[in-house]
Amino acid sequence: MTQGFSAHIKNNQVDLKSFFPKNSFDSVLIQSPEFDIIIEGIILNKKKLSEGINVDDFQGFIIENYDRSGWKILQELEGEFRGCIWDKRTNKVLAFTNPTSTQRVFYAKINNEFFIDSDLVRLSQTIKNNGSSLQPDITSLYQLLAIGNLLEDRTPIQNIYKILDSEIVEIDCDSLNFKKIEYFDVNNIPYYNQSQNQAIDQIHEIFTEGVKMEYEKDLELGGSHMALLSGGLDSRMAMMYAVKNDFDIDCALCFSQKGYFDEKISRQIASDYHINYEFVALDKGSFLKKIDELTRISEGTGLYTGGVHVSYALDQLHFDGFSIFHGGAIGDGILGGFNSEPRSKAPSQYKIIVNPSFLPKIQSDLDQVFKNYEREEIFLLKNLAYNRTVLGAQVMQQKAYLISPFMTKDFIKFSISLPESWKYKHQFYLQWLLKHCHEASKYSWERTLMKPDAQWKIPFGEKYLKGAYNAFYGKILKKPEKTSMYPYQYYYDSDITIQKYYQDYFDENLDRLEGYPELRKEMTMLFSSDLFYHKCQAINILSIFKLYF
Repeated sequence: MTQGFSAHIKNNQVDLKSFFPKNSFDSVLIQSPEFDIIIEGIILNKKKLSEGINVDDFQGFIIENYDRSGWKILQELEGEFRGCIWDKRTNKVLAFTNPTSTQRVFYAKINNEFFIDSDLVRLSQTIKNNGSSLQPDITSLYQLLAIGNLLEDRTPIQNIYKILDSEIVEIDCDSLNFKKIEYFDVNNIPYYNQSQNQAIDQIHEIFTEGVKMEYEKDLELGGSHMALLSGGLDSRMAMMYAVKNDFDIDCALCFSQKGYFDEKISRQIASDYHINYEFVALDKGSFLKKIDELTRISEGTGLYTGGVHVSYALDQLHFDGFSIFHGGAIGDGILGGFNSEPRSKAPSQYKIIVNPSFLPKIQSDLDQVFKNYEREEIFLLKNLAYNRTVLGAQVMQQKAYLISPFMTKDFIKFSISLPESWKYKHQFYLQWLLKHCHEASKYSWERTLMKPDAQWKIPFGEKYLKGAYNAFYGKILKKPEKTSMYPYQYYYDSDITIQKYYQDYFDENLDRLEGYPELRKEMTMLFSSDLFYHKCQAINILSIFKLYF
């Protein structure tokens, strides 16, 4: 059984269950006459919160502070956590997740019953066991096809929803009415009102504190320091800040196609810093057969191929004895990648559509979602970073928690406050790097194939150098394996066993769409495409039907 918790509310009775072992990171299970509290996960600032408080342990801190301030205690927590509270004094249940919703929680109100679970597959089975049938949410399926992930609180199942980032769902057990409370709101963060130089110094301080917090958590847990490292900027910034603050990295992990720039650059960095280096080659792509396993982990909320290479890397990993993967998730996005113009603008489909053929199927629904946002970058933060990029974190959590200093509340709040004109084309990111982590500019950036030591190199490298390299190896030399960290199309085209596996999977599962003739016809056409990505999209829909329906 997967870890987590569940709650079932029926006839004014609450059945609250936990599914994690004792002493599992910072997870707590509190049962008292006044309230039952489940918090599962890793609390990065646990030690700091407990200091100076007249309690014996973290559990005592939770009890004392919930008794005094209720749900506002969640505003104090930093890390990877989720949970559920049954307040017996008010007869209300509160379910919640962390500020980036990497720790997912789902809920459903069906036939005068309320269901909550940290695992969508377990929740779906519980609902079935209680006599209700499940139906696919067709709009959600078309979102997957058009966008590559689900938006907002959608799941692939009708009437089941995901709790959003920083959100609490509060249920009245008497009436089963519920409301949503946001305990960390990024929508109303005012713009930064000081100079750009001051902002560069301030983000340096915030990032430093974030790095210290996660590495000190390693020391608290008694584990080794495992850092992810690639050819990008985010992971090197996170690792170099750790080194600058006197943390000894025990292992740097990279996984990519052998010989690609991610390996070359990260291997050189690790060598120069005398860090033990482990590399997992993604050659040949046999892991592409792990369809159902990855759909199970993604729970059908994102395309399984977004994490299948990560899963393979974990299977091959030799280094052990750590509790945290230290990475650089969402750094590139929140510091410029989410800004398509040097000004604030309303969201558009510009950066999210991966298959425009299915856009007409979701256009009206997408327009409604856009109305919830005034700023493009906040829409993308919540719907790309929190709903797509985090799949890698959820795969890694099968072994250890993924922590990124770019994902602390302070860093997110500060980054969102910076004017779009500063962040556009990564200007602010580069200025910060050059002033406070200049050593990161000594190595090429996989995105541009140039050292990130001048602003002009970013657009030039992206458009000309990287473009020319990809054209030369991909089109002229016919060596597409040289053009990507994980060249899935090349793996598929080169291996007849993968081709047969996919064809067999499609043939064996297509009848699952029998009750949906239009969708069946579309998936048949999609799978017939020469593009492996399109084949994966069709397979993903079949895998979701296999998992739930």
